[in-house]
Amino acid sequence: MSVTLHDLTITYGSLIAVDGFTATFPGGSTGLLGPNGAGKSSLIRGLLGLVPLAGGSADVLGVDVRSEPTAVRQKVGYMPEDDTLIPGLTGVGMVQYAGELCGMSAVDAMQRAHEVLFLTGLEEARYRKVETYSSGMKQRIKLAQALVHDPRLLFLDEPTSGMDPRGRQEMLDLIRDIAGKGTMSIILATHILVDVERTCDRVVIMNRGRVLRESVVEDLRGTYAEAYAVRIDGDREVFRGALTTAGASVVDGERQQLEVTLPEGMDADLILRAARDSGVALRQLVGSVQTLEDVFLKLIGEDEHAGL
Repeated sequence: MSVTLHDLTITYGSLIAVDGFTATFPGGSTGLLGPNGAGKSSLIRGLLGLVPLAGGSADVLGVDVRSEPTAVRQKVGYMPEDDTLIPGLTGVGMVQYAGELCGMSAVDAMQRAHEVLFLTGLEEARYRKVETYSSGMKQRIKLAQALVHDPRLLFLDEPTSGMDPRGRQEMLDLIRDIAGKGTMSIILATHILVDVERTCDRVVIMNRGRVLRESVVEDLRGTYAEAYAVRIDGDREVFRGALTTAGASVVDGERQQLEVTLPEGMDADLILRAARDSGVALRQLVGSVQTLEDVFLKLIGEDEHAGL
């Protein structure tokens, strides 16, 4: 496993940012998916030893985060969401500096800086000052900094933020190529579902600092295969109660619909019985095609409803 977490908790005063987080991130590419404010960035900073852990344990590439945070940072690459560039430095100077901070010699860091700037498409801008870079170029140089010391694991926090559609596609293609070589594992934190679908084999979905689900992307879709869009006339809450009592998952959909996911092995007869028992009239009952976005919205909707 690249990363193993058990009951990990991170707090800022009275605010619980990461709440008893238990998950495993194997080698390869894994998406850490959640809405803004879910705790993704706090989790990554905790794994890097940049914020203290209030509880639990974390192991990154066989290194304990609590006892050896510096050793963790030497083994991994980190592309933060926020800009961390130093005005006055050129692109190549910025990446070389990152390499030296990781323990590389000045000569090796300079050579490697040129290599990763070519890889990330910044070869023509490598002698320009970083403050003149566009938003997309700043994202690319942050990736170059994360790659300069050839880490075994990459943490990418919102890597396509601020990029235009073409730049986003090129960034995702680059991340997929890196993951495809098999020498570097990737954990990609984002709220953009398409970024995970295009680059990752596995996904960990989180909300309010907690794990909602971790799975292979295709398997996750399959667990929600028996899903239906339902519209009724009658008491929605009574109908919802009848469905949940029978083991179904219910979230509010568009146009006054209810999105109903049946437990494994059940069919639409469960919905018909719930309608009869709750005294409502069915006006629509159609199967739903499940994308990762559908699954994500269902999980978040279920979690928010349970927290009311």
